[in-house]
Amino acid sequence: MTIKTKGFTLIELLVVIAIIAILAAILFPVFAQAKAAAKKAADLSNQKQLATAMHMYAGDYDDRTPSTHHDLESGETAADLYLWYQPLQAYIKNRDVLKDPTVSANPSVITPGLTVTDWNNVRTDYLINGFFAHGAVLNNFSSPAQQILLAERNVKIGYFDYHPWASAPDNQWERGFLDGSGYALIDQGSDTQGPDPSNVGRHTNGNNYSFTDGHAKWYRFAQTLDKTKLPDAVDNFGFHNIDSLPSNEE
Repeated sequence: MTIKTKGFTLIELLVVIAIIAILAAILFPVFAQAKAAAKKAADLSNQKQLATAMHMYAGDYDDRTPSTHHDLESGETAADLYLWYQPLQAYIKNRDVLKDPTVSANPSVITPGLTVTDWNNVRTDYLINGFFAHGAVLNNFSSPAQQILLAERNVKIGYFDYHPWASAPDNQWERGFLDGSGYALIDQGSDTQGPDPSNVGRHTNGNNYSFTDGHAKWYRFAQTLDKTKLPDAVDNFGFHNIDSLPSNEE
């Protein structure tokens, strides 16, 4: 008596493989989107924690933010830096909140006076709005819920703050320092900014921002600008300088 074993034909195997391939093609983008959404949420949580830490600091120092030192003078080294997040260490106690989980590569442009090694020792993926790097009073702004406190840095640029006021020979503000702004730092010496179509935002074509009232929210860069002005107007500061104030640098 012979026992016949039943197996799959080649056609059946090919059909099964084709079905698996189709399912994979459908599911992999879903997994990628879920992963991106998780990183976006983690980044938003970081910004919220940092904004809370800044409020706690200000609560201990007459509602004033720290006066920091991000731009090295001639003869200074990394040891002379006093970065915006250093005064907040007692409130955050974890440097991981200073890093966006989507960022891994070193920037191609670094703060003058620093080496790549220096940068990796002091790295942060968040830029503080320049007002709050120079001892601003938090309640000095007319709309705290619309005044940006922290933003995400352009992944190509290793700086610590940005100035939302005219600061270059062409009167452009430093939107090129920001991720997703559609601009880039064109000339480091003169601080000239220019269009960069590849700079579209690393969290689903937008970025997370935290505000002076303590909340954090995702926006496309265009949504942070003043809708009554042209998007590329040199004085279109929008949420970055809600009251169009001049520099408070000392």
